[in-house]
Amino acid sequence: MQKVLMRRVFRELKENILRYLALAFLIILCMYLIVSMVGAAETVIRGVDQYAVKNKLEDGEFSVFVPLTYAEMKQITDDGISLEKMFYLDYTQSDSSTLRIFQNRENINLIELDEGNLAESDKEVVIEKRYATEHKLVIGDQISIGEQMYTITGVGSVPDYDAPFKDLSDSSVDSKQFGLAFVSENGYQELQNAGKSTKSEQYLYAYRLNGQMTNEELSNTIKAFEFSVDYIEDVYFKEYWDETAGKKDEIKEGIHTLAEGTKELSEGLNKLSKNKKDLQNAASELFDSYLQKADEKLSSYGVSTTLTEENYQKILTDMMESNENGIVNLKLNGVLNDLDKLKAYKDGIIEYSDGVSDASSGAEEILDGMNELEIKANTLMDEYFDVELSNLTQFLKVEENPRVKASADDQVINKIGGLVAGVIVMILFTYVISVFVVHGIEKESSVIGALYALGVKKRDLLLHYLMLPTVVTLVAGVIGTMIGFSRFGVDTQIQDCYNYFSTPALATVYPTYLVLYGIIMPPVVASLVNYFVIRSKLSKTALSLMRNEQKQNKIHNIHLGDMGFIARFRIRQMLREVRTSFTILFGMLISLIILMMAIDCYVMCNNISVESKADTKYEYMYTYKYPEQTVPSGGEAAYVKTMKKEIYGYNLDVTVLGIVEDSKYFAADVKEGKNKVVISTAVAQKYHLSVGDKLILTEEEENMDYAFTVEGIAQYSAGLNVFMDIDSMRELFGESDDYYNVVFSDNKLDIVSGRLYAVTTKADIEKSSSIFVSMMMPMIYMLSTVSILIFGVVMYLMIKVMIDRSAFNISLIKIFGYRTKEIRKLYLDGNLYIVAIGATIGIPIAKKIMDSLYPILVSNIACGMNLRFSWQLYVGIYIAVMVIYFIINQLLVRKVKNVVLAEVLKNRE
Repeated sequence: MQKVLMRRVFRELKENILRYLALAFLIILCMYLIVSMVGAAETVIRGVDQYAVKNKLEDGEFSVFVPLTYAEMKQITDDGISLEKMFYLDYTQSDSSTLRIFQNRENINLIELDEGNLAESDKEVVIEKRYATEHKLVIGDQISIGEQMYTITGVGSVPDYDAPFKDLSDSSVDSKQFGLAFVSENGYQELQNAGKSTKSEQYLYAYRLNGQMTNEELSNTIKAFEFSVDYIEDVYFKEYWDETAGKKDEIKEGIHTLAEGTKELSEGLNKLSKNKKDLQNAASELFDSYLQKADEKLSSYGVSTTLTEENYQKILTDMMESNENGIVNLKLNGVLNDLDKLKAYKDGIIEYSDGVSDASSGAEEILDGMNELEIKANTLMDEYFDVELSNLTQFLKVEENPRVKASADDQVINKIGGLVAGVIVMILFTYVISVFVVHGIEKESSVIGALYALGVKKRDLLLHYLMLPTVVTLVAGVIGTMIGFSRFGVDTQIQDCYNYFSTPALATVYPTYLVLYGIIMPPVVASLVNYFVIRSKLSKTALSLMRNEQKQNKIHNIHLGDMGFIARFRIRQMLREVRTSFTILFGMLISLIILMMAIDCYVMCNNISVESKADTKYEYMYTYKYPEQTVPSGGEAAYVKTMKKEIYGYNLDVTVLGIVEDSKYFAADVKEGKNKVVISTAVAQKYHLSVGDKLILTEEEENMDYAFTVEGIAQYSAGLNVFMDIDSMRELFGESDDYYNVVFSDNKLDIVSGRLYAVTTKADIEKSSSIFVSMMMPMIYMLSTVSILIFGVVMYLMIKVMIDRSAFNISLIKIFGYRTKEIRKLYLDGNLYIVAIGATIGIPIAKKIMDSLYPILVSNIACGMNLRFSWQLYVGIYIAVMVIYFIINQLLVRKVKNVVLAEVLKNRE
């Protein structure tokens, strides 16, 4: 029996070859797109992983204020850690682009050359491939770096700059404006000595743990290193040190000097106190000796008396009053004066030595207090003034580095999205096929009834009607998969990755699951969908099938009132063809969702470009490495700190920006308070935040979370920014009252490059914001085209099925004299209402669905998502849908004309 039925399969295919070719074309197109997109994603994901292993990708990297000493590096490497210096210098080229210069790597993040060889002599250089492509540089060309000419000997890439962001906070790659170059060790030293770089040398180290230590343990080890400035030659760092940590040393030294002086005083007073009796006895003996000499002198004048401390004044005074000899009186007066002075000296010595004893006791108490003061002062200084413990300026684990494996992360979304989209689209196509099959069953209902009556089993017929859709989808899947893996598929799709990310040429992979997905999934889905649809149709009795009885739903008998004939006829026709109408609406919704993906992509990229240009009010942004004491004239100071916040598995940088009240460059109404922030529109869109919500950001260096209350939302799309009052931010993060590390200005400021990390201009932001639109346009065109094709083909096939179903009736009314224009009005124009109402409802639904899905598709990009577009665009989409409908409608008029009058005779009972 199957042999007989097989002939009917070939006859069915031959009779409806165009119908099945159209469906096969769509399946081939979709399988091609999905297999090529997912295949490219797998090629990138697996290839980048292999590339990382081969070129010894870092486990992380860290930067410091000053280079590690030999002893510090040895301590790390002795623990089994591999370490590589990746110091670099930035140079501004003649076209205003920035070229970042590294030495050739030896152990970690090795260069993968696409062509050429490494730089060996002092005047040779290897250029990163994306920068070379954008600037049309090839091996043998000359390039000027720091006013010196270099010969390009190689073009390649490095795994730590898979996405060559200039700064970690950048949201887009712009290889026209930024690239890498690698020179020999001597060549790098010459560039450094020339001092022509746009900013100071950056001290960056890459490391590989080799299973010997965790990231946290290594970070703690580096933090424990003592900060020494004795051998630092950077004058700007020394100035910064003197203005910050140097003040701490001065204060500690002053307290120590005061403590030492107190100690010396205490020791001296103690020594005097111990010799008090000897000093007092000596003074008394001196006084007594003089009294004795005075007695002897008076005896020589014939005066016999004994002078004591208590009576010498009275005796000498009485003698001068009773003696008229002037010469004697003068001598007596001299003796009296000498004794008075000696007595005063003796009494002073006694009083002084007694005071020294008391002072010695007090000095010991002062010394104890000074020692306690020095200990507590040093403790407080170390706790609150810990600049000397912060040589580590950044510690970045590889999984948190947005530059590393960015191409693979980007492709993960494509992979998942492609696989899910493939199943959804195949369900649509196989449902369309099921409509064809059902139409065939209804058309051959009497034959099927007769076969049942002759003993043919339902299983045989079910297998027969599943055969054609299964084979068609299988063949289409095989062809689509083969084209997807060809050079027109994966190689074409992966080109978008090569045009954005800096990865080496990757060998195409052929995942088993994807091969099976492309070949097996279409027929499996087709079989399942058609099985349930066909089984219900074949479940009728043989008599019912032979009479071609159609089940009448209650909806067919609804009362239509006093409606006119044409309107009544159209509604009845639509109710009869509810299955095909649903398929048209389903196809329209799928097409609109795909179209909305393209439009959302364009709108988001365009909004980022337009809003970033409008929101950037400053002309220059100077990011300091070593801030000056005073803000340069003409600049507005700010305090910037980079923190982290996770979304959909991606840990993105969020910039906390402390600004002054009434800032001229940011429209953020910041308020005092350590937990109050104003978020940018980009943050609000990305993290779905509104006023009053709590925002938790993570400072990974200190492993600490900070909770903020959203006080407002400010228009700013140039990055994921959060705004705070600068004084509150300084207080929160323990900085001085006048601290800043960023300056904004309207004009170029005279700032020495050695003090800076980076200089960002408004022109740089405008150029980088525009790159999204140009980069995404090929995908936008592709998605739009696929959307139009799916909608057009599905609508054409479904309306054609409607006409085929109504061929008997159309033939009959032709006999009654109806003209083509009138038949068209009855059988075709009614679909206008289905399409018009469906588009009115479907467009906002598709927009809502895609707006909810799109954040996941771009979850790895640190930017806002303004997906709003004007009502004119909605109107444009609606008009486009109706234009496609009218084109299809015109094509189907020919099908109406081709319905012959003999159709009535074919279907007579």
